[in-house]
Amino acid sequence: MTRGKAGRSAPIASAVVLAAGLATSAAAQVDTKSKAPIDITANQAEVINSKCVTIWRGSAEALQGTSRLRAETISVFAHPKGTGADGQPSCGGADRIVADGQVYYVTPQQIAHGDHAVYSQAADQIVITGHVVVVQGADVARGDRLTIKVSTREAKMEANVSGPGRAGRVRGVFYPDQGGESAGSAKP
Repeated sequence: MTRGKAGRSAPIASAVVLAAGLATSAAAQVDTKSKAPIDITANQAEVINSKCVTIWRGSAEALQGTSRLRAETISVFAHPKGTGADGQPSCGGADRIVADGQVYYVTPQQIAHGDHAVYSQAADQIVITGHVVVVQGADVARGDRLTIKVSTREAKMEANVSGPGRAGRVRGVFYPDQGGESAGSAKP
């Protein structure tokens, strides 16, 4: 999608590398070069030209192609371009999107959920935090923070808890398919 409270996190356990495969598929679904129109709806919208931001509040939903971003609030920050001929600030294209409150990013293949999400064009990444769940088919990965590098499709799931037997660590449940690969494996 072109517009679309992490605490300290422990290192990912080696067994969680499989979860990155599921999360990497989420990165494959983000098309930052899409020319499809973006349809945004909400209970209200506020444009703050002086800050180059548009804030969509109240059951906000942004659709582009077959992708959907839902949250209580979606804020779209544009590149400031100086001032126009009329002396008013001029804003360019979207630079960053911040979604807060019951964030869902849905594609035909996957659903990613969290409390907060930030897409940064400059950093080329999406960071979803707070009770993160990624679902693809029957496969599920959970953690506290998911970072996806959009261009390389690399993903990292982290948890605020570490140590064997402790609840809240990164977790993945994967169901093998008939071909012997995990149903959540990234396909070329």
